[in-house]
Amino acid sequence: MKSFILVLLSALAIGYYLTAKANSGTSINSTDVEKYSDIFFKLETSPVSMREIIVGAKHFAITLCEDGGYQQALGGSVSACKLNFDRTKDMCSRYPVAEKEQLYTDKAIVSLLAEQFINCVSS
Repeated sequence: MKSFILVLLSALAIGYYLTAKANSGTSINSTDVEKYSDIFFKLETSPVSMREIIVGAKHFAITLCEDGGYQQALGGSVSACKLNFDRTKDMCSRYPVAEKEQLYTDKAIVSLLAEQFINCVSS
């Protein structure tokens, strides 16, 4: 009987530890949006700001720039895309200034805002 209780307590302790460990890696707060996909992970639990959308969209845009095959298919080059990105990123970050502190919960609106930023730095 003692060994059964000991095994049961051990199983509960291990389960609690693993659950706590798994949950600690999935919480995303306002400073954790680093990639485009982080925007949508965060949207599952809380709203995102325009600043976070821009951070994620910048990462996505630079990823597209660094894809040589994609750039070649578009008739461009990685270096030209990066140069254009560096020239336009600050200007494109400024145009939605009025909404920077607004929080968004609708995935369609967030996708549209990110797409507008990506199109701005890609043109």
